[in-house]
Amino acid sequence: MIYANYAATAPALSRGVVNELYGYIGGIHLNGGRNFEGLEAQALALRARRAVARLFGVSDPLRVIFTGGATQSLNMLIHGLVREGCHVLATMMEHNAAARPLEGLRKNGRIGLDWLPCSPEGFLDAEEVRKAIKKNTRLLVMTHASNVLGTILPVTECFRIARAQGVFTVLDAAQTGGILPLTMGECCDALVFAGHKGLGGLAGSGGFVLGEALSGEMRPWMSGGTGSASGSLAMPDFMPDRFEPGTQNTIGILSLAASIEEILRIGVETIRERERGYTARFLSGLGDIKKVDPCGTRDPDRCVPVVSVVIRGYDAGEASRLLFERHGIITRSGLHCSPLAHQTGGTFPGGTVRFSFGGGTTDAEIDGILEGLSAL
Repeated sequence: MIYANYAATAPALSRGVVNELYGYIGGIHLNGGRNFEGLEAQALALRARRAVARLFGVSDPLRVIFTGGATQSLNMLIHGLVREGCHVLATMMEHNAAARPLEGLRKNGRIGLDWLPCSPEGFLDAEEVRKAIKKNTRLLVMTHASNVLGTILPVTECFRIARAQGVFTVLDAAQTGGILPLTMGECCDALVFAGHKGLGGLAGSGGFVLGEALSGEMRPWMSGGTGSASGSLAMPDFMPDRFEPGTQNTIGILSLAASIEEILRIGVETIRERERGYTARFLSGLGDIKKVDPCGTRDPDRCVPVVSVVIRGYDAGEASRLLFERHGIITRSGLHCSPLAHQTGGTFPGGTVRFSFGGGTTDAEIDGILEGLSAL
């Protein structure tokens, strides 16, 4: 098997993470804050908060909020920050995790919504943000990199323009966490991360980091027990309890702590350079294969290790199936939960075959994929 679907999920946990999870499962695993033994869960959560804070350059780890993943995080931020009658901006590269809640609010008449146009390669001119901001614009939501085209968006420049005009900024780093170096304070007001992709944790883990500017602005979208301030029927007003109701996914949080600590030891810059090399090798090889058209940018310095292709003469789903059956190559085909990006790239509604690389990728696997495409 050759696994080329890291943009969806990293296929295996590292040995160090697995060993930590085995140790946890074999011991006492209780709910933090609900009993004396549950102090262990709270200690694990704090360890993970500190790891996330180090990774994204955040000074206060208590601003790290754990959720079930990027989709839940984006919904919590969007619903917690918008106000009736406000205006929101987002890009044509957004994943449905952001696009659907925003479109739902627009359709219900609660907000105004504009989609920032991108080029067919997925590039965004930051000046589009300046032109689109209105008097009632409250929020700008942006993905850091397209999960379809791989293109890295100019989020720092766009957010600088927005913040200068009093617009709050939310960064979807699901495709870039642990892959691209990023310091949150220099970039955005809130940052969303997914645990099961570049961060190397379990599926169902993730969260967001809330900047100081949003402390008094974001309303809890979910409520429930926190094990703290239990005498009140209102959610606690302190972090992180204010945004973490219910029982937390402690084993998922532990996987994040262990995996992010490994990333920090390796260095995000080292990971970025390694995966840039795989992308460059793949894009170069595609140039020698007729009837395979890459989508998005062909510059490996301007994209994450995600490359979508159209194979002339083949339906995307059929091509993906044949690559698997004949060559053991695992890809993802279709619209990748991002129809706006496909509309922009000219691949809607047929979609593409997407190849994405990660920690377990090798040069030999890249060459094997290219051979499979040549044969097809």
